[in-house]
Amino acid sequence: MGYKVIARKYRPQTFSEIVGQQHVTRTLANAIGSNRVAHAYIFSGVRGVGKTTTARILAKALNCASGPTADPDNTCDSCREISAGTSLDVLEIDAASNRGIDQIRELREMVRYAPASSRYKVVILDEAHQLTDEASNALLKTLEEPPERVVFILATTQAEDLADTIKSRAQLFQFRSLTFKEIAEEIERIAREENLTIEPGAVAVLARAAEGSLRDGLSLLEQAISYSEDTVTDAQVRELLGVVAENVLDDLVEAIATQSSERALGLVHRLIGDGQNLQHFCREAIRHFRNLLVARVCGASSELVAAPSEEQERLSEQAAKFSEEDLTRFFNILLATDDDLRKKPDPRLHLELGLLKLVNAQRLAPLEEILADLRGSGTPAKSAPSSSGGAPRAMSAAQSASATGHPAVTVARDTPKSSAVAAPGATIPPARTASPASSAPIPASPPRIIARAAGDATGGLASAQVEAIKAALQGQKFLWSMVEHATRWEIEGGELHLFFPTESRSLAEMLQARDPMERLRTVLNQVVGEPLRVCVKLESGRASVPRSSELRARFEEDPIVRAMLERFGGQISKVKRPGEE
Repeated sequence: MGYKVIARKYRPQTFSEIVGQQHVTRTLANAIGSNRVAHAYIFSGVRGVGKTTTARILAKALNCASGPTADPDNTCDSCREISAGTSLDVLEIDAASNRGIDQIRELREMVRYAPASSRYKVVILDEAHQLTDEASNALLKTLEEPPERVVFILATTQAEDLADTIKSRAQLFQFRSLTFKEIAEEIERIAREENLTIEPGAVAVLARAAEGSLRDGLSLLEQAISYSEDTVTDAQVRELLGVVAENVLDDLVEAIATQSSERALGLVHRLIGDGQNLQHFCREAIRHFRNLLVARVCGASSELVAAPSEEQERLSEQAAKFSEEDLTRFFNILLATDDDLRKKPDPRLHLELGLLKLVNAQRLAPLEEILADLRGSGTPAKSAPSSSGGAPRAMSAAQSASATGHPAVTVARDTPKSSAVAAPGATIPPARTASPASSAPIPASPPRIIARAAGDATGGLASAQVEAIKAALQGQKFLWSMVEHATRWEIEGGELHLFFPTESRSLAEMLQARDPMERLRTVLNQVVGEPLRVCVKLESGRASVPRSSELRARFEEDPIVRAMLERFGGQISKVKRPGEE
């Protein structure tokens, strides 16, 4: 018999030997033991995690001479024939090359006949998602009402591409990707079986390169054995796979920690001189900083860290040099750099630019600190230069402003002009006459205008009552979602007038429905202590939509806009409402 590669030589032969899929094997074993075997299964998952192997073991379990049993003996004629792929009653069909309606019609004719010598006829369809629509439709009736003693197993890497009508007729099992630890342990076990000496670093490189696929990991091990013979070293595996040495990644971490741009650029020069693939280096850096981030959050000994135990102390020391926010920022910068290396020309330029961003990323101040300083006592805020994309950090001001209910303003530090845009749902600040030097504190939420009719001694509400009404309404999310869009509240003669802008007409109409209106009256009665009628009105077009000049004047007088203009420089060039081009 010819040489058998490691992935085939050590293919599992029983459910207990399958790595990392206990949720599948336990369910199948219990189904066999209780005689509840389904007529159709879908095995879905990434390549090399045991889908076809599990299907073959299920076929052996159903047809074993001592079965049906969850533990086939692998010695009877049926088990040996299935393992060798010579059984007449176990049909393995590659749906990628037999995907047409004619092949499925032939299959339907074949399964009509009873098993030749086994207890069950088992049909294994590999890459089942590649069946044509016509072939899938031809298979439906057979899957729904198969002949006696026939089991269909559809193996696929893309279960979402299977027709819903097929998925509804079968039991779906999702095979998961294997963890770094599971693949590393299996590689070490097989190395011992093969009497090989393999360094822990080499095991780690192979397990990471497998990317969750045990078969890929064993194929790489086979390649490494051919390259290294009896002793597989870390350096040899890295050279074989084009993976950079760990000391290169250590140099990158040190360059970032010391904020040395010269050291970072020298690292790129060294990689090119050594003939390294720059994108491979970037992906190794992504992997390394992901480990650092996990080590910072969960500890270096966490199972989530994709590294051997020998590297835990080193990862812990490096992770301690940065904050969680810094490592998250590094991770995002590297992801963007990898995308540039893949899509754009001149990889050296993009890698150098990405590493320079990493070096300077720690100098950035979070935008929240800047806004807090602007709202505070006037203490100087930290400057916020460019982040991962090169755009000024102040570009995120729109998000923070929106969260606090203030107008959204974009101010570019390095550009002489900028744009101010009223955030959707935000109250336009009323015009002020404060001097430019004024630094009045900004309210935490946009004010609601409460107007009382002149001469009304009993119909007006005190500010405490108004706040109590708002608090009570906010406890009823559906009701508050309509009332909060009112631009004015007016009290007159025991009647509350709620004014809505014309663009919120639908909300005003919903509020006038019987149920929300009754609930609103109940809240008002509980807070005010007496019945209060409610009248819903629409603002006039002129009142609800200020002219551009008025809108600009209000933004120019807004304290946070003035503070950001003073902090970052520039001027407002244009003011527009949401949705305007």
